[in-house]
Amino acid sequence: MKFKKFFLGVFIGILAVASLALGACSNDSGNDDEDKDNGPVTISYQLSGVMDGEDLDSFSFAKGAFWLKLMSDGSIVMDRYSFGNYNTSPAAENDDYIQNYMQGEWEETTRDGVEALSIEIYVLNEAGIKTQSSSATAYNSNGTYTCSLRMEVVSGAGFFRQVSFSGGTTLYADADEFIEKNAKEFVAPESVAIFTDEENGGTVYLQEDGTVLIYSGYSQAASGTWANDKAGNMTVTVAGTPITVTVDTAADTATFDYEYAIYGDYKINFTFTAKYSVIPEFSAVVQENVYNGTYGGQMPMAITLTIVDDTKATLVATVMAGYAPSFDCSYVLEDGVITLTCDVVDENSKMVWDNLAHSWQLNDEDHSMTAVVEEA
Repeated sequence: MKFKKFFLGVFIGILAVASLALGACSNDSGNDDEDKDNGPVTISYQLSGVMDGEDLDSFSFAKGAFWLKLMSDGSIVMDRYSFGNYNTSPAAENDDYIQNYMQGEWEETTRDGVEALSIEIYVLNEAGIKTQSSSATAYNSNGTYTCSLRMEVVSGAGFFRQVSFSGGTTLYADADEFIEKNAKEFVAPESVAIFTDEENGGTVYLQEDGTVLIYSGYSQAASGTWANDKAGNMTVTVAGTPITVTVDTAADTATFDYEYAIYGDYKINFTFTAKYSVIPEFSAVVQENVYNGTYGGQMPMAITLTIVDDTKATLVATVMAGYAPSFDCSYVLEDGVITLTCDVVDENSKMVWDNLAHSWQLNDEDHSMTAVVEEA
């Protein structure tokens, strides 16, 4: 499908998938490799980990399972299966199974009297320098080894998270079993009507409560609200911006355009179409405590502010598709200007917070918000 090929291009081209930098290994377990002194290289230990979560719903192809193979020659081979693309084909024909995603070294050790495995993984760049390096000690508990490794959400993107790994001397017989055990089934959101763009692989789900969800492939690209008076007047609102839906009652069609900015200059221009007669009537609901705005230059972030009570508010900054950190803040409101204070611990979120405006002018008529820039 067109959208799938596009995302693979973005995944590999923009984000520099590490597999291109690594050495060769057999498809199943590396058993065909041979150490000159010790004979065939086999798997000594296997560990697996999963990167998943609702915060990756807008970046579904970043969801993945990792197969950490500790080889008998002291090397490590890590494979990745991007289950968020819902491709369950066998490994030999599965574009979402990446051999040699990362590599590394390991050794058996003892820490505090406990059997353990010392692990280091990394990507070698073209100059042979280790990048994206992460180290951990996997401790043995009744034959199961566990550790946590710092992994990039997508290689090259610069956003990290801790991934828990566990395993032992046996885990998967081969790559096909690795895929089978980690495969997921896509569950479409509930909806009362659907818009589609079959050419670009886009789907819009209109939900009963007035929420609209825009999907690119299996990734949620955006969310907002919708309204329809059943007399040919319909709008979709995303990030506080109304999008007019063109209705042709004679042809029984409803159409609107949406530009999905994935990363930098990589964008998809969708044209969504639905049968108008199946779309129910729904009046726009104004959430009195929610404000929307944007912040930034060439790649503005969509900002949503929710007033929780007299002292607390939540701000969500959509940095890019798939990354929208949420900040729980305290605030002071004076003359329509809200000033936010937030203690941020996560280093990625802190980087976003430090580059955001913390004071905003609120407009109670259209519930927009405009950044108040302090004078130098």
